Amino acid sequence: MEDRHAILRVHAQAIRGSASANYTPAQIEAWALFPPPQGHEAALRSGGVFVAEENGVILGYGQFDANTGEVEATYVLPQAHGRGVGRALLAEAESRARRAGFESIFLSASLNAVRFYEGFGFEPQVKRFYELPGGLHLECMFMIKRLDSPAGNAG
Repeated sequence: MEDRHAILRVHAQAIRGSASANYTPAQIEAWALFPPPQGHEAALRSGGVFVAEENGVILGYGQFDANTGEVEATYVLPQAHGRGVGRALLAEAESRARRAGFESIFLSASLNAVRFYEGFGFEPQVKRFYELPGGLHLECMFMIKRLDSPAGNAG
């Protein structure tokens, strides 16, 4: 739980630093602050959260639900984009999925992340909308990857 504050910072900075081409400032702020810290604490206690670090600094985090096969989060600090952090986080999620016996995994990608996930073999299925505080909605793309698909070289 000592990483909670760093994970919250990564979450907010990743959203604020990469979503402006697809979402309004109000959507970005609502998303950056959701879920509230207690929601992140529950996720940390679940054991499904993992981090990518460099010199003791958390550059990104991922979250995988071993009960459902969902990649629930892949967030990377903007200054760490293009350095393989997202690739490493997805590789960890896939490894956990394989150990849990899944043949495919799924996620709901923000519109700014769809191309990233496509580079790793995820296939778009259908648009979804997530409800955010304040009555705002966040458009996302539901995506699936068969685990026998190539891992991709994006990153």
